[in-house]
Amino acid sequence: MQADAEGKLPDTCTIQTATDTRTSEGGFTTVWANTYTSVECRLAPMMQSGVEKIEAGAVTSISRWVLTLHYDQAISEAMRVVHDSQTFEVEHLEDTHSNRTARRVYLRKAD
Repeated sequence: MQADAEGKLPDTCTIQTATDTRTSEGGFTTVWANTYTSVECRLAPMMQSGVEKIEAGAVTSISRWVLTLHYDQAISEAMRVVHDSQTFEVEHLEDTHSNRTARRVYLRKAD
């Protein structure tokens, strides 16, 4: 079944990892580095999209997406994904079933 999934991922994305770096003022800033590049994927919007939340005192529109990757692609909830110059936060991974042919990653994008 994993062989059947080959060729069904028409796009590519970059998976990034965060590192906290000390600033000259003694604080910290988060720097994102490209960990995996040219990762074959498929990105699709979820039906529940356009949810609004209050973040940092402002109303923000949140859209949710499903990213499909090869079954053995490394990714975690601490990473983020860049696809077509848009950045998405990883919310959840779905990879606990036994006959995994692909890895599903649930993303959010704040607009």
